[in-house]
Amino acid sequence: MNRTIFSLLAMGVLLGSPGDFAVAQVPHGPQAGGGLTSAGATATAKPVAKPISEPTDMKGMLAAQNDARTRLGLSALTWSPDLTTKAAAVTKAATSGSCSTTMANTVGKAQNASIFWAAGLSRVGGRESAQVISPSYLISRWREGASAYDASTGKCRTKAGNCEQFSRMVAPNAKTVGCARMICPNQTQVWACLYSEKSVP
Repeated sequence: MNRTIFSLLAMGVLLGSPGDFAVAQVPHGPQAGGGLTSAGATATAKPVAKPISEPTDMKGMLAAQNDARTRLGLSALTWSPDLTTKAAAVTKAATSGSCSTTMANTVGKAQNASIFWAAGLSRVGGRESAQVISPSYLISRWREGASAYDASTGKCRTKAGNCEQFSRMVAPNAKTVGCARMICPNQTQVWACLYSEKSVP
């Protein structure tokens, strides 16, 4: 009897007591595949969306227009893909037929768009080529209209020059802008800009 009790005690020592048994660890958190998080874990912040910038062929357009607005103490414009699409439709309509300045201005007035028209350049041999015009140059031309613009009324004192284009660009309630350009087969080109808030010079 004593020998039997001794044998049982010896086996307990060799095998270890129940408190010595290893306990399987159940993983927690995302690595467990269950998507669980500990009580102190914080949710991952969503990345902040970057402001939409103008397309490559319009690089500098937004900065040039915002510079003109800043000088009048106005808030900056942001780029609108939707208005860009609409501006592209305006340039398409404005370049129909002979792609004349008359057609471009007529379409621009009907759509309340700011229009810039430039003829092609004649090269040796009668070949035409498009002028190299940057967005910043275009805006510098529109800014010439500031001399006829009355900031107190937001209107043009005269329709001459580029005051209409300037007044749309600096409309106090305008928030967004979209612009596009199209080059005709004869290398004449038409640029158009549309704004979120209509400005009637």
